[in-house]
Amino acid sequence: MGPRSHGPVGCSYVPYPEQHHWIYITIVIAAIFAYGGVLTLGMPAFFVLRALNHTSLWIALVLGFGIGVVTGCVFLFLFGLSLGNRLSFVWQDFAANVVNWPWPFLLVGALGAVVGATLWLIARPDRAARPEM
Repeated sequence: MGPRSHGPVGCSYVPYPEQHHWIYITIVIAAIFAYGGVLTLGMPAFFVLRALNHTSLWIALVLGFGIGVVTGCVFLFLFGLSLGNRLSFVWQDFAANVVNWPWPFLLVGALGAVVGATLWLIARPDRAARPEM
């Protein structure tokens, strides 16, 4: 029984068993930020837009992209602070990364757009409510 015989599929690609707990920690942190972004920014925006009757798919995509970028920025900022860096250093490093290294922000924005489209497809706010029988 080697290290490939246990754990989630992701753990079978890690060569050292000592690294498995970091996979679990990474998954938990990613879930906290992903669901946190949806609950604190996405759902209130969805309810406001639905109340204003702005229910197009493209709005969900654009808003999801923006919320994904904001959530990714909050994560990077808090991660920099968690490493023990000063606030001024984290802010300067963050600003330099936005300008010189924008593809991670585009990636999290694209993932946010996928989440926004998924929520839109589940809720289908463009359809009129059916009367209950």
